[in-house]
Amino acid sequence: MPHFTIPNPFKKRKPLRIAEPQTQITKHDWFPGLNALRFIAAALVIIMHVHNNQGIAGLPQLPAFPVLFKGLYAVSFFFVLSGFLITFLLLKENNKTGTISIRNFYLRRVFRIWPLYFIVIAAGAFFYWQLVPQLGLKYDDNYSHALAITLYSFFLANVMNSIYHVGGILHVTWSVAVEEQFYLFWAPLSKRFIKKLPVLIAVVSLFSLAVNIVNTLNVFHYPDEVKQVISTLQFHYMGIGAGFAWLVFHHKKQLLALKVFSNRMLQAGLTILIIGFFLFYQKTVLGEVLIPLPLGLLFGWLIVNVSVNEKRIFTLEHPVLHYLGKVSYGIYMYHMFVVYAVSFLFAKVTVLQSVPVVYFMSFYGLVFLVATGLASLSYYIIELPVLGLNKVFTKKPDSKLVLKAA
Repeated sequence: MPHFTIPNPFKKRKPLRIAEPQTQITKHDWFPGLNALRFIAAALVIIMHVHNNQGIAGLPQLPAFPVLFKGLYAVSFFFVLSGFLITFLLLKENNKTGTISIRNFYLRRVFRIWPLYFIVIAAGAFFYWQLVPQLGLKYDDNYSHALAITLYSFFLANVMNSIYHVGGILHVTWSVAVEEQFYLFWAPLSKRFIKKLPVLIAVVSLFSLAVNIVNTLNVFHYPDEVKQVISTLQFHYMGIGAGFAWLVFHHKKQLLALKVFSNRMLQAGLTILIIGFFLFYQKTVLGEVLIPLPLGLLFGWLIVNVSVNEKRIFTLEHPVLHYLGKVSYGIYMYHMFVVYAVSFLFAKVTVLQSVPVVYFMSFYGLVFLVATGLASLSYYIIELPVLGLNKVFTKKPDSKLVLKAA
């Protein structure tokens, strides 16, 4: 005969509690001030590229102020911000549904990143491989076009750009490729180790940091091309951003109770430290070994302080900055087209160079104005319609309470 066990309704059981994050989750997560930070970082990249291209084109340049060469550190900030936002969304999804849909995650990245990336790749290839030769301009085309298309198509732009001189229009794609490489392994690993996410974050960040330090010190004497490729793999910055996302999601109150967030004088000091770094720091080998960890932590602090801390000493939530940040991906991706065009204009119309103040203000101003215009058109004509496909192709998982035994 089958044996049945009748549960005892009077037996004491462990109470159940809902595992809720400390950060309130809304339908559309909103972090005030982050769009402004996006634009400021993009602006630093553009300023560097304008300055460098003026020199290449033989046009007058501003004196070599250190701030003109901080574009790479602005990209590092992008990496921290990307790690923060992506990880926060993964934590939110896991809390809401009890799992993470890898398929939906990748589709969201495809709809957000791929359109502009491949538009720039196609336009850049046409410009350098077709238009430049017809115009009789000089271009160091010493690589296989088939190899280039293959590497760019598989988001290995950082590899292609590190080995060959591909030109500024194509060169800007390297950071997007690195982010895509990070997303490729980060979502599955986050899903697999969601309960031990801090350990995963520490392992990825420290390993990446160690590899970059060894590479900077040239311990193994790799060829320059290999060293350049390794230097682009800044996963430690994304890991630091992920760490701050985990802290905000699970331990927001304790995090914001720290003096660096609650003390206004310390907030002011850290803000001045970040500004001072961009204004005055000059690159050295020792500096590149020592600064990545503290710089990443400073960037993470800035992101949390601006977007989450109600006791912040300043706000960046302004309509203009918010809009510029919203279209900053397009500004970043298209700006080298504009830099080339404006350089050509100012080289031909030499009268524009006669008054230095007017020259520099009009040069930089025109680059930003046209790049913003292109990015705005792209955002409303291409990016938003493509993003709308999210609802068509991504499956919406059922929301459920995540219950844990106390």
